[in-house]
Amino acid sequence: MEHLEPEVLAQHALDDAPLSADQEGHLAGCETCRTEVEELRQLADLGRHLEPGDRLEAAPPQVWDRVVEELGLRDAPEYEPKSVRRRLVLVGTLAAAVGLIAGVLGTRIIGGEDTVPQQPPVATTRLDPLEGKSGDGVADLIRSGAETELRVGVNGLPQPQGFYELWLINTDGKRMVSLGILDPSNGGTFVVPPNLTSQGYRIVDVSLEPDDGVPEHSRNSVIRGTLPT
Repeated sequence: MEHLEPEVLAQHALDDAPLSADQEGHLAGCETCRTEVEELRQLADLGRHLEPGDRLEAAPPQVWDRVVEELGLRDAPEYEPKSVRRRLVLVGTLAAAVGLIAGVLGTRIIGGEDTVPQQPPVATTRLDPLEGKSGDGVADLIRSGAETELRVGVNGLPQPQGFYELWLINTDGKRMVSLGILDPSNGGTFVVPPNLTSQGYRIVDVSLEPDDGVPEHSRNSVIRGTLPT
């Protein structure tokens, strides 16, 4: 069954944006879309009540380990279930709409400017445009205790027809892991699975993805850089 577009559900959840007759009919008969609208409304309500100084802590490493096992990323890092990709789009769309700084699968949400001291990067790479593309950026690899994060800032990315997605690609050029949806206006900070960069996942790649529910990389990379060892 083709579900309603994530952007439609997010706007409907956020401000009761009107739906067409066909969309209303689908929503009335689709338990999946109704559940997603309700969950997005709860998330939007949380965003509205965040105050300066409030923050949601990133999950501890053992939580990420369970997520990795559930998604099968440890054995097949290039694959991500279709339902997970749809969740990325839904949450990313709503987060941008309510002004949250949000990444997916463990990205830290921070309110206020000085709630968490910034750690110096252990590795940095420029993100340069690929041939025929525009935009650039910088990616910093941050380690704090047992946690590793990738902090990404971007400039000049065109308004997408679809969405931008952040990947770590292995230096073998074949295996890759999605870190989540990238906001082209604000960039983002993303939790990196344990030991991933030491296993060769050092190519930072931003791709333009169509909203087609296909979990694989679109092969339409826009900017890219490689973290030094």
